[in-house]
Amino acid sequence: MLEGIHTSLVTPFASDLAFDEAALRRSIRYQIAAGVGGVCALGGTGEPLSMTTDEHRRVIDAVVSEVAGRVRVTIGCLLGGQAEILAVARHARTAGADHIMIVPPYFFSVRLYDVKRHLETIAEACDLPIVFFHSPGRTGVRFGADELLELFHGVPSVTGVKEASGDMVLAGEVIRGAPEGFSFLQGVDELLLPSFALGAAGGIVSLGELLPAALGSLYRWTLEGNLEEARRVQLELLPLCRWIYSEPNPGPLKFALELAGRPAGPCRNPIYGPRDDTRAALRELVPTLVRSEA
Repeated sequence: MLEGIHTSLVTPFASDLAFDEAALRRSIRYQIAAGVGGVCALGGTGEPLSMTTDEHRRVIDAVVSEVAGRVRVTIGCLLGGQAEILAVARHARTAGADHIMIVPPYFFSVRLYDVKRHLETIAEACDLPIVFFHSPGRTGVRFGADELLELFHGVPSVTGVKEASGDMVLAGEVIRGAPEGFSFLQGVDELLLPSFALGAAGGIVSLGELLPAALGSLYRWTLEGNLEEARRVQLELLPLCRWIYSEPNPGPLKFALELAGRPAGPCRNPIYGPRDDTRAALRELVPTLVRSEA
C-alpha cells in the first residue's frame, strides 16, 4: 500500500535539453533525506510526452538505481499508444519499480468499458500494481465516484488512484467505497489536508519536489490530530500553488527549483513559461518557504 507524500519528480534537462541524469540523482537523494514515502517518475510533472521511449528507460534505470529500495518507486506510463505504454511498463518491472501509473487513453473519447479493457490488457502484460491517474483536466476523461469504484473493484491490479479532479465529494465517496488496502492518493496540492482528514493514504504531488519536508509535516500532523499545524502549512502553500500551477507544469516549478538552489534546467517545448509576472511572484514566495525546509 502506498502511503504518505510521494513526490512527482521533474525530469532535469541540461542547457541543450539532454536528459541530466546527475541532477535527477541529486533530486532523489534530497527527497529521501527529507523523508518522503516515495517518488513518482515520468508523471505529468516529468514531461513524459516530450521524451522518447529510450529516454523513459534511462530515467527508470536512474531512479530505481538511486532509490535502491529505500522508498517506493512509481513509474508513469503516460504515453499515447498501448504498445509504448507496455514497453515502458515492462521496463519498469524489469528495473525493479514498485508500481506503474496509468491514465485513461486520451483523445479517443473512451468509455468506462474501454478503460477497463485497457487496464486489464496492461495488467496481463505487466504484473506490477497499477495506480490509476484520474486527471480529467489533462485527459478529457472524467468519471464519477460510482464509475471509479466499479473500475477499482473490477480490476484487482489497480491498487491505488491518484485523484486530480479536485472534487472532494468524489474523494470521500471513493475513499469510503474502495477495496480494502486500496491507496487513495490526492493529486491536488491544495487539497492535501482535507483529503488526509477524510482518510486518504497520501498524495502524489509536484510540490513535493520543492518542499518535501513541509508536505511530510502536513501529512504527519494530520495523522497525529495536530490540525492547527497542518492547517497552517496547507494555508501557507495556497499562494505558491496559485502561481506554480498558473502555467503549464512544470515550467514555474523548474523556475522555483532554480530559486531554491536545486536547478533542474529548462523545460522542453511546448512548455515555454514562466512569464515575467509568474517569475516575480515566485521570487517573492519561494525563498521564505524554502528556508522553512531547513
